[in-house]
Amino acid sequence: MKKMVAFITSVCICVLLIGCTKKISTLSNNTFNEAKAISMVVKDHTDFPSSQYNTIIKKLPIGGPPGTIANVKFTTKAEKFSNSTYLVILTKDWGISVNGKYAKSSWKYKVTSESVTLVDSIDNDYLPNIMK
Repeated sequence: MKKMVAFITSVCICVLLIGCTKKISTLSNNTFNEAKAISMVVKDHTDFPSSQYNTIIKKLPIGGPPGTIANVKFTTKAEKFSNSTYLVILTKDWGISVNGKYAKSSWKYKVTSESVTLVDSIDNDYLPNIMK
């Protein structure tokens, strides 16, 4: 009888340990990382690449004679801010200067697994449209 109780207790302990191991591995697979931080930001900014290793170039109209366009570069960059926080930077570079001011815009977001917060922005997107 004692052997049977010891056996059942051992089986129960093994089942509990296996369940805990599965839970721990599930948690480690859900670790917040750079890719998840970027995806949280770019889901609302679809012109920007979903990886910091890519650049998207789009031909966009600008001021001046009709049909004038610029090759605009859209880039995404992520920097680790702390263990569970990233700074995601979106940059839109028009590649031109207007009245001595370079047309480049950027937006910086502080991103955690639960929130996206705009912390700084420079919006010069109006500049290409005032060209004559």
